[in-house]
Amino acid sequence: MKQNWIKHVLSASVIAALSSGVALAQVVTPAPASVTSSEHDGNGPERALDGDFKTRWSANGEGSWMVFDYTKPTTFSAVKVALHKGDERTTSFGIAVSDDGENWTTVIEKVTSSGTTLGLERFDFEPVTAKYIKFTGFGNSSSAWNSVTEFIGVNCAIDSCDPSEIPPQPILVPVAVESSEHDGNGPDRLIDNDVKTRWSANGDGSWAILDYGDVYPFDAVRAAFHKGDERATSFDIEVSVDGNTWTPVLTGAKSSGGVTSFERFEFDTVDARYIKYIGHGNSSNTWNSVTELAALNCEINQCPVEHIITEEVLAAAKLAADKKKYQIKHLGKATTLDDWKITLPITYKAHFGDNVEKDGAAEILPSECSLDGSSFNADVKNPYFWVDNKGWHFKTPLEGGATTPNATYIRTELRELGNGWKPCDSMSGANWAHGGTHTLTATLTLDQIPETPLKKDGKSKSDPKVVLGQIHAKDISAATVKLLWEGKEKPVRVILNKNTEKSAFSVKLGKIDDPSKPWSYMIRMTDDGIVLKAGGVEKSLKFGEELDNVWKDETFYFKAGLYPQIYKNSGGAFEATFSKLSIEHTKRDGDFGVHVPLICNPEVSDCSCVEQDPNCQWWEVPLPSPTIPAKPVAGNTPGENFDLTGWYVSLPFDHDKNGKPDDVFEWHLAQGYEHPELFYTGEDGGLVMKSYIKGVRTSQNTKYVRTELREMNRRGDRSVELKGVNKNNWVFSSAPIEDQKAAAGVDGVLEATLKIDHTTTTGEPNQVGRFIIGQIHDQDDEPVRLYYRKLPDRDTGTVYFAHENTREGSDTFYELVGSMNGITDDGIALGEVFSYRIEVVGNTLTVTVMRDGKPDAVQVVDMSESGYDVGGKYMYFKAGVYNQNNSGDPDDYAQVTFYKLEKSHGSYQE
Repeated sequence: MKQNWIKHVLSASVIAALSSGVALAQVVTPAPASVTSSEHDGNGPERALDGDFKTRWSANGEGSWMVFDYTKPTTFSAVKVALHKGDERTTSFGIAVSDDGENWTTVIEKVTSSGTTLGLERFDFEPVTAKYIKFTGFGNSSSAWNSVTEFIGVNCAIDSCDPSEIPPQPILVPVAVESSEHDGNGPDRLIDNDVKTRWSANGDGSWAILDYGDVYPFDAVRAAFHKGDERATSFDIEVSVDGNTWTPVLTGAKSSGGVTSFERFEFDTVDARYIKYIGHGNSSNTWNSVTELAALNCEINQCPVEHIITEEVLAAAKLAADKKKYQIKHLGKATTLDDWKITLPITYKAHFGDNVEKDGAAEILPSECSLDGSSFNADVKNPYFWVDNKGWHFKTPLEGGATTPNATYIRTELRELGNGWKPCDSMSGANWAHGGTHTLTATLTLDQIPETPLKKDGKSKSDPKVVLGQIHAKDISAATVKLLWEGKEKPVRVILNKNTEKSAFSVKLGKIDDPSKPWSYMIRMTDDGIVLKAGGVEKSLKFGEELDNVWKDETFYFKAGLYPQIYKNSGGAFEATFSKLSIEHTKRDGDFGVHVPLICNPEVSDCSCVEQDPNCQWWEVPLPSPTIPAKPVAGNTPGENFDLTGWYVSLPFDHDKNGKPDDVFEWHLAQGYEHPELFYTGEDGGLVMKSYIKGVRTSQNTKYVRTELREMNRRGDRSVELKGVNKNNWVFSSAPIEDQKAAAGVDGVLEATLKIDHTTTTGEPNQVGRFIIGQIHDQDDEPVRLYYRKLPDRDTGTVYFAHENTREGSDTFYELVGSMNGITDDGIALGEVFSYRIEVVGNTLTVTVMRDGKPDAVQVVDMSESGYDVGGKYMYFKAGVYNQNNSGDPDDYAQVTFYKLEKSHGSYQE
């Protein structure tokens, strides 16, 4: 009887396969009589034979197996397998056969699914007769789980075995790639499977060659282009079997100019080892910038029809892009179910089965972290939550049900898994903290509303109250924000608590005239407070006023869905469709890194005045110069190895939340300040300075962040202003006499010995690997900016400087070591110690770079026409890391170590 049932469902699976587009006719080979497995998570092996692609056998761990018992010798030449999430990830497995269930013969050692389909895929082997087939799983590309939705053993001599069932072969990977030139974005980026990187070369005829190591048949190339949705790129394709003789296969090809995704360009089948891409610029300029390039054989490789860019594809891409831009602008970035867990209004037993012993309302978690190993995703479908093309559907029947601990009411509600929650970890860390901007926005319809809502006493009539969105604080019973809809005649109301104890009050937003039509709400926490919006009304509540500052010390998470605030047996139901749900967390610029307080250290200074006046002057003025060791000493603070009494350092943090970088002035540097990440003494005694791409800029006039010292000739005297022609700054000896008399010095020399530890490796071609290591700055302009630049694929870097002409508003660049594009055969490597000297005498600027065993590189600049010899032009030196890259990864960085940093000035001579 069981065997007949299995045969019946197998024929059902055939129908299902046909309906899902998998070419499969009747399977003549008999079905197995039974199936067993090494283990499972509640999804047993019989589910691989039930004809339902929505069920599965699941077992965790490499080597987990299923054995299919056919009871009598049967001939097989292939297996057909469908896999859970088979269109999102690849799964690896082996196949063995046996006559007795004990002695096994391997017919497929290890094979990997395509990762492109939820349907059946066929895996062939030499025909063999056996009673048993064993499937052994080796996990998938995301985890160690083995999850099979359907399994069929077949004999292609008698069963239908369509070629479309064979998984496409992976695209060949070149063994080598080279190019005629590049700007630091090398040709290796063409084959790194990352459309965010690119090969870039300027000029007509620039080329890149893919070497496949042997001759293969090809009939197309697949390419993606940098800014491919903004401009069209022109190119040719040539092929060769020996790398010497080339045959054109595509001439005058042009990308669509409408997409950044893959585009396919087909040609007649050719045999080739080498594929040459020859660029002819793009519709905006002569640059050739390709993010990915591969040769294809569409007979065996996957060649989706949408990679042929037609007018219809372009129209669909534009529509999707416009919709995405609108949604992001007006509603925020769409969230996914991976960002949430869901609580249902029923018990664990009711949802997962009687063998579950956990109490309370059932929860489904993403990433196979639910109690039974299942996942919260778009495949979830139950009476309380389901997904379709209209959105996420929530339903809470008011027929009793289970509540969460300490709660009176039932719910069908999402709980955000924030702060980089790792799958199956505790919820305790899945929260975010005050600071920056945190936003929940939703667009929804209320599709069903209970007709006879009751208060929690179960007798008194109530408005149809339901919470649709929340901010909740961890381990605080008083909700921070609860947004309620309470009926068509009432405005949306938001309940808040003034403090972390129960201290509730509410504010009213706008009315929703017809909640069955799409409407939106927003809940946002900022540095300053809470912002709420619904029904065209926006309200703001500030910390320290309507809300106590105590909330700033808590951590939070968003909630969204249906949380009725009425008696759970009222009858009827709430039902809602969320067509858009967005959560967005934006850190405040500078909100990173360890906060090192700026305090008077009583072990170094007399701090007694601080008790009466925290802003008192506890340091000696002028700050005395320390005794500096001949070589920097490991274990010393930076202020013990270098005379920092005449400098302050600007750090890209904003720990005091004033929107500006955190500056550490000369008295704290002299007392021993260091930051463990960005400004500290290295293991060799050097002064390490590091600057990320992320951070706060020093002014609106700069695009970049820095960890940089600024000269301070006042040496702790706060009565002297930072800016101006005064005793804090210096002037050229070509300046007016009155300025020379008023300034702290006349002319100047800055000498530094240093090594470069790291340069940025991501970002736009003109920015990557580039930063400033020394400057002379006046109140607006820079007589000199000294750059180091190293490209990611180069062994050494270059040094050059810019001189700004204030009269013309232009920069002139001078190359000292290599070129300013980062290309050199004799540059300065990471870790190589070198020195620089910047000297000004009157209108003459001299910049020198010194290296052991190399002649000095010297450049003299006549500044007599540059406009620095007029009144009011005050100068100061700067040294450190002034990053000149704002387009790379935020955590990418530049770092230097200084071993010498000395400055000197002359004085006015009558």
